[in-house]
Amino acid sequence: MKHLKILNVLEGKELTIAEISKETKMSLAEVRKLLLRLAEQGKVESFQREGKIFWKIKQKTPEEEKFKYV
Repeated sequence: MKHLKILNVLEGKELTIAEISKETKMSLAEVRKLLLRLAEQGKVESFQREGKIFWKIKQKTPEEEKFKYV
């Protein structure tokens, strides 16, 4: 359930791996691994700002929302 911990921390926020690690009390390596898995599943996405990589919960497009049960 560690992935749920990360999703809860990211709710409404944009955080770096270090910030997520601090809030979840997980190692940087573990957070990185889980974020990459969540990104593959389309649940989170990363972006760069001010030379840092931030992570956030991915917002679904109307098309994705329409076909989520297909």
